[in-house]
Amino acid sequence: MQRIDFNQNPLVVPANGKEYKLLKELTIARFKELDKLEVEFFYGFNMQELFDKLKEIYELINKGKLADTPVKVHNLMTGVADKVDKREPVMLRICSLFLVTDDEDIHKWSEELAREKIMDWTEEGYAMSDFFTLAASLLPDFLKTYEEVSQDISEEQEKQKSGKSKKK
Repeated sequence: MQRIDFNQNPLVVPANGKEYKLLKELTIARFKELDKLEVEFFYGFNMQELFDKLKEIYELINKGKLADTPVKVHNLMTGVADKVDKREPVMLRICSLFLVTDDEDIHKWSEELAREKIMDWTEEGYAMSDFFTLAASLLPDFLKTYEEVSQDISEEQEKQKSGKSKKK
């Protein structure tokens, strides 16, 4: 298994005959993409899906259906937790914004370009944990948020387990 050498300066990730170098800054176009991916990374939903779910909760509150809102909020939290566990593609896509080849146009980014890079990294056999580490380092609030969400999920699972065991 290949590993990224984080001690290099500048960071270079060789893969499939190419050298991917870490950008220290993003262009405006790539930053806009990062903004979108960050929401998906943190919440497990893209902006439209998150908006739609929050709108449902808002409408329930407006209609005075307060008893239904905790269920919707819980479902949203559970959905976030499920997506957090499946976040690898988003992490890799975030890394694809920052890891570039010398001949790459840094003013542009696309899902297709991200897929090509991910294929290179996959073929080279890199450890997924290295990309998790890289993405987390590029998103400074991630680790704090992840720990909070993980704690909430653990507490909820413990409540569910203790509730089931009491009913037996």
